[in-house]
Amino acid sequence: MHQSATLRDVAEACGVSIATVSAVVNGASWVSDETRRRVQESIDSLGYRPNQLARGLKTRRGYAVGVIVSDLTNPFFAEIVRGLSHALRKTEHNLLLCDSDHKFEIGDQNLRTLFEGHVVGVILVGDTVRDDTLRACVRRQRRVPVIAIEREYDIDGVSCLLTDAEDGAYSITRHLIEQEYKRIAIIAGPHEGPGSTTYGHAQRMEGYTRALREAGRPFVAELVAEGNLRYSGGREAMHHLLALPTRPDAVFASNDMMAFGARDAVREAGLRVPEDIALAGWDDIPLASLVSPGLTTVAMPKQKLGEAAAGLLTSQLRHEGRHEAVRMTFPVEVVVRQSSLGSSTSLAPV
Repeated sequence: MHQSATLRDVAEACGVSIATVSAVVNGASWVSDETRRRVQESIDSLGYRPNQLARGLKTRRGYAVGVIVSDLTNPFFAEIVRGLSHALRKTEHNLLLCDSDHKFEIGDQNLRTLFEGHVVGVILVGDTVRDDTLRACVRRQRRVPVIAIEREYDIDGVSCLLTDAEDGAYSITRHLIEQEYKRIAIIAGPHEGPGSTTYGHAQRMEGYTRALREAGRPFVAELVAEGNLRYSGGREAMHHLLALPTRPDAVFASNDMMAFGARDAVREAGLRVPEDIALAGWDDIPLASLVSPGLTTVAMPKQKLGEAAAGLLTSQLRHEGRHEAVRMTFPVEVVVRQSSLGSSTSLAPV
């Protein structure tokens, strides 16, 4: 098979012009059946494959779904993209993947590039793009549906797929209270900049404080630390918590990557999880069940989020620019493992 076959190669093989081959590739109606048959036979024998991106740019008709994620090094985002990719295989659309590296300027540029490339739709995963940038792009190309996962935008035409962050934070804090931990700290996400507007930032704090309040526990400001949603942020936040005059005996981190950073900070201090400090995370990435002790965490419906986004996008594309934005909320589930339990406590469902 001639892997690098061009339009010219096909044209020479069947004795027609390059324009005729291009017309066959693009489905032009004026080409005769006999010519179309000859051209298609040459395309098949030479293994010619049209450059779909070039076709999209030339015809101004999209062929791909653009996806921008906050951080591809985080397995949480990778699992959502995997669900998306599997679902999109059932359609004729390819996937163009961009990583914003938790930087708004990169996410904004990725979005502009995707819209300029005439994608059929855009899916944003996490806190990747600023409101003003997205609003401007949507205003220019209203035909392109946009779906945001775990980021809430109040923009016409933008659908949002979210999870019940408050309930999850409430449930996991209640679990720690029921284990009779007295000083329960939280490692939250950043309060400004990229990551600060990820859906659930405020909701997790509300769930955490509501659980404390219902249990008659005071809210202690010094037990709230801030991380950057990465391993390094969790490690630094835990070092801060360990330096308090009275350290916490349990810590709830706002994602699993920060929980792993916190775990290593505990070990560096010569302490143990859960004997000295209990630990819980959020996301339930695969590593959470593989480490020792296993990490108690809030399981996010990662595959379902990806599949739902792909299904919603496919449905909206059928409306050819007349789609309506929707807002969907998915439940989460606390998964109890040994990191939050004393040695004599059995693993019981929450």
